[in-house]
Amino acid sequence: MDIINQALQLKDQDKINDAIQLLQEYQRSAGEDERIEIAQLFQDWGLMNDAIAIYEDMLLLYPEDSHIKLLLAEIYTDIGDDEKVIELMETIRPEEEAYVPALVQLADLYQTQGLFEVSEQKLLEAKDISPNEPIIDLALAELAFSNGEFQKAIPYYERIERMEEEVSIVNVKERLAESLSSLGNWEEALRYYEMITLDHPDQLFKYGYTAYQLERYQVAIEAWRKLLEIDQDYTSVYPLLATSLHEEGAVQEAFEALEQGIQKDEFNNELYLLAAEYAVELGNRKDAESYLKQSLSLDPGFEEAAERLLELYEDDLDYEAANDLLDELLSYEAYPDILLWRKAQVSIELELFDQAKQAYEKAYPSFKEQPDFLKEYGYFMNEEGNREQSLSLLEAYLTFRPEDEEVSDFVSRLTNE
Repeated sequence: MDIINQALQLKDQDKINDAIQLLQEYQRSAGEDERIEIAQLFQDWGLMNDAIAIYEDMLLLYPEDSHIKLLLAEIYTDIGDDEKVIELMETIRPEEEAYVPALVQLADLYQTQGLFEVSEQKLLEAKDISPNEPIIDLALAELAFSNGEFQKAIPYYERIERMEEEVSIVNVKERLAESLSSLGNWEEALRYYEMITLDHPDQLFKYGYTAYQLERYQVAIEAWRKLLEIDQDYTSVYPLLATSLHEEGAVQEAFEALEQGIQKDEFNNELYLLAAEYAVELGNRKDAESYLKQSLSLDPGFEEAAERLLELYEDDLDYEAANDLLDELLSYEAYPDILLWRKAQVSIELELFDQAKQAYEKAYPSFKEQPDFLKEYGYFMNEEGNREQSLSLLEAYLTFRPEDEEVSDFVSRLTNE
Protein backbone atom coordinates (compact mmCIF):
# COMPACT_ATOMS: atom_id res chain seq x y z
CA MET A 1 0.00 0.00 0.00
CA ASP A 2 1.42 3.42 -0.95
CA ILE A 3 1.95 6.14 1.63
CA ILE A 4 -0.95 8.36 0.57
CA ASN A 5 -3.44 5.49 0.80
CA GLN A 6 -2.00 4.55 4.19
CA ALA A 7 -2.64 8.11 5.37
CA LEU A 8 -6.21 8.02 4.07
CA GLN A 9 -6.79 4.75 5.86
CA LEU A 10 -5.44 6.23 9.11
CA LYS A 11 -7.81 9.17 8.75
CA ASP A 12 -10.74 6.80 8.20
CA GLN A 13 -9.72 5.14 11.47
CA ASP A 14 -9.89 8.57 13.19
CA LYS A 15 -6.11 8.65 13.49
CA ILE A 16 -5.86 12.04 11.84
CA ASN A 17 -2.67 13.13 13.61
CA ASP A 18 -0.87 9.97 12.50
CA ALA A 19 -2.10 10.54 8.94
CA ILE A 20 -0.84 14.14 8.96
CA GLN A 21 2.56 13.18 10.37
CA LEU A 22 2.96 10.41 7.79
CA LEU A 23 2.25 12.78 4.90
CA GLN A 24 4.38 15.60 6.30
CA GLU A 25 7.38 13.28 6.43
CA TYR A 26 6.70 11.68 3.06
CA GLN A 27 6.08 14.85 1.04
CA ARG A 28 9.77 15.81 1.26
CA SER A 29 10.76 12.82 -0.89
CA ALA A 30 7.55 12.43 -2.93
CA GLY A 31 7.32 13.12 -6.65
CA GLU A 32 5.71 16.27 -8.07
CA ASP A 33 2.27 14.75 -8.66
CA GLU A 34 2.23 13.14 -5.22
CA ARG A 35 3.23 16.38 -3.53
CA ILE A 36 0.33 18.14 -5.27
CA GLU A 37 -2.00 15.36 -4.12
CA ILE A 38 -0.72 15.70 -0.54
CA ALA A 39 -1.15 19.49 -0.65
CA GLN A 40 -4.74 19.06 -1.83
CA LEU A 41 -5.40 16.63 1.03
CA PHE A 42 -3.97 19.14 3.50
CA GLN A 43 -6.22 21.79 1.99
CA ASP A 44 -9.27 19.53 2.32
CA TRP A 45 -8.35 18.82 5.95
CA GLY A 46 -8.00 22.53 6.73
CA LEU A 47 -4.21 22.49 7.00
CA MET A 48 -3.76 25.54 4.81
CA ASN A 49 -0.27 26.46 5.98
CA ASP A 50 1.03 22.95 5.22
CA ALA A 51 -0.53 23.07 1.75
CA ILE A 52 0.89 26.55 1.10
CA ALA A 53 4.36 25.42 2.20
CA ILE A 54 4.33 22.56 -0.33
CA TYR A 55 3.18 24.74 -3.24
CA GLU A 56 5.60 27.57 -2.44
CA ASP A 57 8.46 25.09 -2.17
CA MET A 58 7.46 23.66 -5.56
CA LEU A 59 7.33 27.15 -7.07
CA LEU A 60 10.94 27.68 -6.04
CA LEU A 61 11.80 24.61 -8.14
CA TYR A 62 9.36 25.39 -10.97
CA PRO A 63 8.79 29.18 -10.94
CA GLU A 64 6.98 29.15 -14.31
CA ASP A 65 4.52 26.35 -13.42
CA SER A 66 1.16 28.07 -13.84
CA HIS A 67 -0.78 25.05 -12.61
CA ILE A 68 0.90 25.30 -9.21
CA LYS A 69 0.20 29.05 -9.17
CA LEU A 70 -3.50 28.38 -9.73
CA LEU A 71 -3.59 25.80 -6.94
CA LEU A 72 -1.78 28.12 -4.56
CA ALA A 73 -4.02 31.05 -5.50
CA GLU A 74 -7.07 28.92 -4.68
CA ILE A 75 -5.81 28.49 -1.11
CA TYR A 76 -5.01 32.18 -0.75
CA THR A 77 -8.56 32.89 -1.94
CA ASP A 78 -9.93 30.54 0.72
CA ILE A 79 -7.99 32.27 3.51
CA GLY A 80 -8.77 35.76 2.20
CA ASP A 81 -5.26 36.83 1.18
CA ASP A 82 -6.40 38.77 -1.89
CA GLU A 83 -3.07 40.48 -2.49
CA LYS A 84 -1.26 37.15 -2.83
CA VAL A 85 -3.91 35.91 -5.28
CA ILE A 86 -3.55 38.99 -7.50
CA GLU A 87 0.24 38.83 -7.29
CA LEU A 88 0.26 35.18 -8.43
CA MET A 89 -2.32 35.57 -11.19
CA GLU A 90 -0.56 38.58 -12.70
CA THR A 91 2.58 36.49 -13.23
CA ILE A 92 0.68 34.22 -15.66
CA ARG A 93 1.22 35.45 -19.22
CA PRO A 94 -1.53 35.70 -21.89
CA GLU A 95 0.11 33.04 -24.08
CA GLU A 96 -0.01 30.46 -21.29
CA GLU A 97 -2.76 27.84 -21.12
CA ALA A 98 -3.52 28.85 -17.52
CA TYR A 99 -4.19 32.48 -18.47
CA VAL A 100 -7.94 31.99 -18.96
CA PRO A 101 -8.39 30.12 -15.63
CA ALA A 102 -6.35 32.91 -14.02
CA LEU A 103 -8.69 35.54 -15.45
CA VAL A 104 -11.71 33.61 -14.15
CA GLN A 105 -10.13 33.32 -10.72
CA LEU A 106 -9.35 37.03 -10.65
CA ALA A 107 -12.90 37.82 -11.75
CA ASP A 108 -14.23 35.77 -8.86
CA LEU A 109 -11.96 37.63 -6.46
CA TYR A 110 -12.97 41.07 -7.74
CA GLN A 111 -16.64 40.08 -7.50
CA THR A 112 -16.23 39.22 -3.81
CA GLN A 113 -14.59 42.63 -3.34
CA GLY A 114 -17.60 44.33 -4.93
CA LEU A 115 -15.60 45.42 -7.99
CA PHE A 116 -18.23 44.13 -10.41
CA GLU A 117 -17.11 46.08 -13.49
CA VAL A 118 -13.52 44.90 -13.09
CA SER A 119 -14.79 41.35 -12.61
CA GLU A 120 -16.84 41.57 -15.80
CA GLN A 121 -13.86 42.96 -17.75
CA LYS A 122 -11.73 39.97 -16.73
CA LEU A 123 -14.46 37.54 -17.77
CA LEU A 124 -15.04 39.26 -21.11
CA GLU A 125 -11.30 39.11 -21.78
CA ALA A 126 -11.40 35.39 -21.00
CA LYS A 127 -14.38 34.96 -23.34
CA ASP A 128 -12.53 36.69 -26.18
CA ILE A 129 -9.78 34.08 -25.81
CA SER A 130 -12.08 31.08 -25.24
CA PRO A 131 -15.48 32.00 -26.72
CA ASN A 132 -16.92 28.49 -26.40
CA GLU A 133 -15.97 27.78 -22.80
CA PRO A 134 -19.20 27.15 -20.81
CA ILE A 135 -17.61 28.00 -17.46
CA ILE A 136 -16.96 31.55 -18.69
CA ASP A 137 -20.55 31.94 -19.88
CA LEU A 138 -21.68 30.65 -16.51
CA ALA A 139 -19.42 33.08 -14.64
CA LEU A 140 -20.76 36.01 -16.70
CA ALA A 141 -24.33 34.83 -16.16
CA GLU A 142 -23.87 34.41 -12.42
CA LEU A 143 -22.20 37.81 -12.10
CA ALA A 144 -25.11 39.51 -13.87
CA PHE A 145 -27.68 37.44 -11.95
CA SER A 146 -26.15 38.30 -8.57
CA ASN A 147 -26.30 42.01 -9.50
CA GLY A 148 -29.95 41.77 -10.54
CA GLU A 149 -29.04 42.34 -14.22
CA PHE A 150 -31.35 39.58 -15.40
CA GLN A 151 -31.64 40.81 -18.99
CA LYS A 152 -27.88 40.55 -19.30
CA ALA A 153 -27.73 37.14 -17.59
CA ILE A 154 -30.35 35.39 -19.73
CA PRO A 155 -28.37 35.12 -23.04
CA TYR A 156 -25.44 33.49 -21.22
CA TYR A 157 -27.69 30.96 -19.49
CA GLU A 158 -29.47 30.26 -22.78
CA ARG A 159 -26.12 29.68 -24.50
CA ILE A 160 -25.12 27.13 -21.86
CA GLU A 161 -28.49 25.43 -22.26
CA ARG A 162 -28.11 25.27 -26.06
CA MET A 163 -24.67 23.72 -25.65
CA GLU A 164 -26.36 21.07 -23.47
CA GLU A 165 -23.51 21.37 -21.01
CA GLU A 166 -24.01 19.87 -17.58
CA VAL A 167 -23.10 22.48 -14.99
CA SER A 168 -23.13 21.04 -11.50
CA ILE A 169 -22.70 24.40 -9.76
CA VAL A 170 -26.17 25.74 -10.62
CA ASN A 171 -29.37 24.59 -12.27
CA VAL A 172 -29.37 26.65 -15.48
CA LYS A 173 -33.09 26.11 -16.15
CA GLU A 174 -33.92 27.30 -12.66
CA ARG A 175 -31.74 30.38 -13.13
CA LEU A 176 -33.55 31.11 -16.40
CA ALA A 177 -36.91 30.71 -14.68
CA GLU A 178 -35.89 33.11 -11.90
CA SER A 179 -34.42 35.65 -14.31
CA LEU A 180 -37.46 35.62 -16.58
CA SER A 181 -39.91 35.91 -13.68
CA SER A 182 -37.90 38.82 -12.26
CA LEU A 183 -38.41 40.59 -15.60
CA GLY A 184 -42.13 39.79 -15.58
CA ASN A 185 -41.86 37.23 -18.40
CA TRP A 186 -44.15 34.92 -16.48
CA GLU A 187 -45.19 32.55 -19.31
CA GLU A 188 -41.62 31.79 -20.31
CA ALA A 189 -40.55 31.49 -16.68
CA LEU A 190 -43.33 29.00 -15.97
CA ARG A 191 -42.20 26.90 -18.92
CA TYR A 192 -38.73 26.56 -17.40
CA TYR A 193 -40.07 25.84 -13.91
CA GLU A 194 -42.09 22.98 -15.38
CA MET A 195 -38.89 21.44 -16.78
CA ILE A 196 -37.16 21.05 -13.42
CA THR A 197 -37.67 18.95 -10.32
CA LEU A 198 -39.08 21.18 -7.62
CA ASP A 199 -38.47 19.83 -4.14
CA HIS A 200 -37.17 22.81 -2.17
CA PRO A 201 -39.57 25.28 -0.48
CA ASP A 202 -38.00 28.31 -2.21
CA GLN A 203 -38.35 26.65 -5.61
CA LEU A 204 -41.99 25.77 -4.95
CA PHE A 205 -42.73 29.28 -3.70
CA LYS A 206 -41.28 30.91 -6.83
CA TYR A 207 -43.01 28.41 -9.12
CA GLY A 208 -46.32 29.05 -7.39
CA TYR A 209 -45.81 32.80 -7.51
CA THR A 210 -45.10 32.67 -11.24
CA ALA A 211 -48.31 30.69 -11.81
CA TYR A 212 -50.16 33.13 -9.54
CA GLN A 213 -49.07 36.07 -11.71
CA LEU A 214 -50.56 34.26 -14.70
CA GLU A 215 -53.79 33.64 -12.75
CA ARG A 216 -53.06 29.92 -12.94
CA TYR A 217 -54.40 29.59 -9.43
CA GLN A 218 -54.77 25.81 -9.34
CA VAL A 219 -51.12 25.40 -10.30
CA ALA A 220 -50.13 27.89 -7.60
CA ILE A 221 -52.31 26.16 -5.00
CA GLU A 222 -50.76 22.78 -5.81
CA ALA A 223 -47.23 24.14 -5.56
CA TRP A 224 -47.84 25.96 -2.29
CA ARG A 225 -49.63 23.03 -0.66
CA LYS A 226 -46.65 20.87 -1.53
CA LEU A 227 -44.41 23.57 -0.04
CA LEU A 228 -46.37 23.52 3.23
CA GLU A 229 -46.08 19.75 3.40
CA ILE A 230 -42.32 20.32 3.56
CA ASP A 231 -42.27 23.45 5.73
CA GLN A 232 -45.36 24.76 7.53
CA ASP A 233 -43.32 27.67 8.90
CA TYR A 234 -42.87 29.21 5.42
CA THR A 235 -45.29 31.92 6.48
CA SER A 236 -45.06 34.23 3.46
CA VAL A 237 -46.98 31.65 1.43
CA TYR A 238 -50.19 31.70 3.50
CA PRO A 239 -51.71 34.98 2.24
CA LEU A 240 -50.92 34.06 -1.36
CA LEU A 241 -52.36 30.57 -0.97
CA ALA A 242 -55.48 32.01 0.64
CA THR A 243 -55.88 34.59 -2.14
CA SER A 244 -55.54 31.87 -4.79
CA LEU A 245 -58.14 29.69 -3.06
CA HIS A 246 -60.43 32.71 -2.80
CA GLU A 247 -60.01 33.40 -6.52
CA GLU A 248 -61.10 29.81 -7.15
CA GLY A 249 -64.21 30.37 -5.05
CA ALA A 250 -63.01 28.25 -2.11
CA VAL A 251 -63.62 30.95 0.50
CA GLN A 252 -63.87 28.59 3.47
CA GLU A 253 -60.59 26.88 2.51
CA ALA A 254 -58.99 30.29 2.05
CA PHE A 255 -60.14 31.30 5.53
CA GLU A 256 -58.78 28.06 7.02
CA ALA A 257 -55.42 28.62 5.31
CA LEU A 258 -55.23 32.04 6.95
CA GLU A 259 -56.11 30.59 10.35
CA GLN A 260 -53.28 28.09 9.91
CA GLY A 261 -50.96 30.93 8.91
CA ILE A 262 -51.88 32.98 11.98
CA GLN A 263 -51.02 30.01 14.20
CA LYS A 264 -47.55 29.99 12.62
CA ASP A 265 -47.03 33.76 12.47
CA GLU A 266 -49.15 35.66 14.96
CA PHE A 267 -47.46 38.96 14.14
CA ASN A 268 -48.35 39.04 10.43
CA ASN A 269 -50.92 41.79 9.97
CA GLU A 270 -51.65 40.81 6.38
CA LEU A 271 -53.03 37.48 7.60
CA TYR A 272 -55.42 39.15 10.06
CA LEU A 273 -56.65 41.60 7.45
CA LEU A 274 -57.41 38.90 4.88
CA ALA A 275 -58.95 36.63 7.53
CA ALA A 276 -61.31 39.46 8.51
CA GLU A 277 -62.26 40.07 4.87
CA TYR A 278 -63.05 36.42 4.24
CA ALA A 279 -64.86 36.09 7.57
CA VAL A 280 -67.25 38.84 6.43
CA GLU A 281 -67.86 36.96 3.18
CA LEU A 282 -68.65 33.84 5.18
CA GLY A 283 -71.06 35.80 7.38
CA ASN A 284 -68.81 35.61 10.45
CA ARG A 285 -68.79 39.30 11.36
CA LYS A 286 -67.76 38.60 14.96
CA ASP A 287 -64.71 36.69 13.70
CA ALA A 288 -63.93 39.59 11.38
CA GLU A 289 -64.15 42.07 14.27
CA SER A 290 -61.92 39.84 16.40
CA TYR A 291 -59.22 39.55 13.73
CA LEU A 292 -59.22 43.28 13.04
CA LYS A 293 -58.91 44.03 16.75
CA GLN A 294 -55.99 41.59 16.99
CA SER A 295 -54.36 43.33 14.04
CA LEU A 296 -54.73 46.73 15.70
CA SER A 297 -53.40 45.38 18.99
CA LEU A 298 -50.21 44.54 17.09
CA ASP A 299 -50.08 47.90 15.32
CA PRO A 300 -52.55 50.61 16.43
CA GLY A 301 -51.37 52.72 13.50
CA PHE A 302 -52.30 50.12 10.87
CA GLU A 303 -54.59 52.34 8.82
CA GLU A 304 -56.13 49.63 6.66
CA ALA A 305 -57.22 47.50 9.64
CA ALA A 306 -58.66 50.56 11.38
CA GLU A 307 -60.64 51.52 8.28
CA ARG A 308 -61.99 47.99 7.82
CA LEU A 309 -63.14 47.83 11.44
CA LEU A 310 -64.75 51.27 11.22
CA GLU A 311 -66.58 50.20 8.06
CA LEU A 312 -67.76 47.07 9.86
CA TYR A 313 -69.22 49.15 12.68
CA GLU A 314 -70.73 51.68 10.27
CA ASP A 315 -72.39 48.93 8.24
CA ASP A 316 -74.00 47.77 11.48
CA LEU A 317 -74.87 51.42 12.33
CA ASP A 318 -72.89 50.95 15.52
CA TYR A 319 -71.45 54.46 15.66
CA GLU A 320 -70.82 54.24 19.41
CA ALA A 321 -68.42 51.35 18.82
CA ALA A 322 -66.81 53.28 15.96
CA ASN A 323 -66.39 56.33 18.19
CA ASP A 324 -64.88 54.25 21.01
CA LEU A 325 -62.45 52.68 18.56
CA LEU A 326 -61.36 56.08 17.26
CA ASP A 327 -60.86 57.41 20.78
CA GLU A 328 -58.67 54.44 21.58
CA LEU A 329 -56.57 54.69 18.40
CA LEU A 330 -56.19 58.46 18.71
CA SER A 331 -54.76 58.00 22.19
CA TYR A 332 -51.60 56.61 20.61
CA GLU A 333 -48.95 59.06 19.43
CA ALA A 334 -48.35 57.63 15.96
CA TYR A 335 -51.93 57.51 14.71
CA PRO A 336 -52.68 58.05 10.98
CA ASP A 337 -54.09 61.54 10.31
CA ILE A 338 -57.03 60.02 8.44
CA LEU A 339 -58.44 58.95 11.82
CA LEU A 340 -59.09 62.61 12.68
CA TRP A 341 -61.21 62.95 9.56
CA ARG A 342 -63.02 59.72 10.40
CA LYS A 343 -63.55 61.01 13.96
CA ALA A 344 -65.34 64.03 12.53
CA GLN A 345 -67.58 61.86 10.34
CA VAL A 346 -68.52 59.48 13.15
CA SER A 347 -69.16 62.39 15.53
CA ILE A 348 -71.65 63.86 13.05
CA GLU A 349 -73.53 60.55 12.96
CA LEU A 350 -73.72 60.71 16.77
CA GLU A 351 -74.75 64.40 16.58
CA LEU A 352 -71.67 65.34 18.58
CA PHE A 353 -71.12 68.46 16.51
CA ASP A 354 -68.61 70.23 18.76
CA GLN A 355 -66.51 67.07 18.75
CA ALA A 356 -66.82 66.89 14.96
CA LYS A 357 -65.71 70.51 14.61
CA GLN A 358 -62.63 69.91 16.76
CA ALA A 359 -61.73 66.83 14.72
CA TYR A 360 -62.08 68.71 11.41
CA GLU A 361 -59.87 71.51 12.75
CA LYS A 362 -57.16 69.04 13.76
CA ALA A 363 -57.40 67.20 10.44
CA TYR A 364 -57.31 70.37 8.30
CA PRO A 365 -53.48 70.82 8.12
CA SER A 366 -53.10 67.30 6.76
CA PHE A 367 -55.98 67.43 4.27
CA LYS A 368 -56.16 71.08 3.20
CA GLU A 369 -55.30 70.03 -0.35
CA GLN A 370 -57.68 67.07 -0.39
CA PRO A 371 -60.79 68.16 -2.34
CA ASP A 372 -63.23 65.71 -0.74
CA PHE A 373 -62.18 66.82 2.74
CA LEU A 374 -62.55 70.52 1.87
CA LYS A 375 -66.02 69.95 0.43
CA GLU A 376 -67.21 67.90 3.39
CA TYR A 377 -65.72 70.29 5.95
CA GLY A 378 -67.12 73.28 4.07
CA TYR A 379 -70.70 71.96 4.06
CA PHE A 380 -70.38 71.04 7.74
CA MET A 381 -69.30 74.56 8.69
CA ASN A 382 -72.28 75.95 6.79
CA GLU A 383 -74.57 73.71 8.83
CA GLU A 384 -72.84 75.05 11.93
CA GLY A 385 -73.71 78.58 10.85
CA ASN A 386 -70.16 79.65 10.02
CA ARG A 387 -70.84 81.00 6.53
CA GLU A 388 -67.48 82.76 6.19
CA GLN A 389 -65.39 79.66 6.94
CA SER A 390 -67.71 77.50 4.83
CA LEU A 391 -67.22 79.85 1.90
CA SER A 392 -63.43 79.82 2.32
CA LEU A 393 -63.31 76.02 2.39
CA LEU A 394 -65.61 75.54 -0.59
CA GLU A 395 -63.76 78.14 -2.65
CA ALA A 396 -60.56 76.24 -1.90
CA TYR A 397 -62.34 73.07 -3.02
CA LEU A 398 -63.28 74.67 -6.33
CA THR A 399 -59.63 75.41 -7.12
CA PHE A 400 -59.23 71.62 -7.34
CA ARG A 401 -62.64 70.83 -8.85
CA PRO A 402 -63.76 73.89 -10.85
CA GLU A 403 -66.12 71.72 -12.91
CA ASP A 404 -68.36 70.97 -9.88
CA GLU A 405 -71.39 73.09 -10.79
CA GLU A 406 -73.37 72.10 -7.70
CA VAL A 407 -70.74 73.45 -5.31
CA SER A 408 -70.13 76.45 -7.56
CA ASP A 409 -73.84 77.38 -7.41
CA PHE A 410 -73.86 76.86 -3.65
CA VAL A 411 -70.87 79.20 -3.25
CA SER A 412 -72.62 81.81 -5.42
CA ARG A 413 -75.70 81.66 -3.20
CA LEU A 414 -73.57 82.01 -0.05
CA THR A 415 -71.74 84.98 -1.56
CA ASN A 416 -74.97 86.77 -2.49
CA GLU A 417 -76.71 86.22 0.84
